[in-house]
Amino acid sequence: MLRLTGRYYRTIPTDQPGYVEEPLDLPAGETAFVSLHCWNIGCPGGPPTDRNFWVGMGFPRTCDEEYRIMKEHIRPCLDAARSVGIAVFHVQAELIARRYPEWYAVEADVSAPALARQSAAERDGAPSPCEAPPSPIPGHTQKIIARSHGQEYANHPPYAEMDFPEICAPLPGEPIVHQSGQFDRLLRKRGIVNLIYAGFAADMCILNAPGGIGPMFGLGYRAVLIRDATLGVELVDTFDERIATRWGISFVETHWGDTITTADFLSSCGRLAV
Repeated sequence: MLRLTGRYYRTIPTDQPGYVEEPLDLPAGETAFVSLHCWNIGCPGGPPTDRNFWVGMGFPRTCDEEYRIMKEHIRPCLDAARSVGIAVFHVQAELIARRYPEWYAVEADVSAPALARQSAAERDGAPSPCEAPPSPIPGHTQKIIARSHGQEYANHPPYAEMDFPEICAPLPGEPIVHQSGQFDRLLRKRGIVNLIYAGFAADMCILNAPGGIGPMFGLGYRAVLIRDATLGVELVDTFDERIATRWGISFVETHWGDTITTADFLSSCGRLAV
């Protein structure tokens, strides 16, 4: 049993808001550690940041802080989970996931049921009835994306060359997923209902990316965030106060569940090992 101290933000009654701590007792066999979107942009051994592209964690200072968190928080949590047999899953961008045999193993495991649910027309490539209509302002979305991230950023380094950072790389056999439904089917097969998250970014992918806390909470899982093992995409003028980071953590604590600390997780794993 992982015995943790969860924290959430009490919203009701609305005249008595505040942080509340509560015990979280999670059966180890029903719990997984989830490393989400750990990328190597600006990290040792990874592609360097490029002033012409705002990708990954964005600005160089934020990328440096991301690496510190991976080194001092996420990697120790990975090691602790592995040492006591807690399942480890990696939620990744598809362009990274496809490079690893563990992703193909997951695909082979879960794609057959999904394929069976498709109609013949869908399998034959017929257009979906839910296909998006033409943009009301042709070219506007592409213009704003290019202004934010850089022209054709996805086709150029560092984004096009990003991968797992060496310090948080998966071990052979650890599942790598990139879709919520794919993740859900794999978790149900293994009897896992509790997901302990670490990774990036606190204000974006941790919340709403496929396999992130929001989608998995919507599927009925208990999601817990290690609040000092994440970081928001801070701007130059928000970095010192960690405004994006604090907002992302607060959203989890008010809407979806509890947060814990790295020290709490490591201590609980240590007690399991005894």
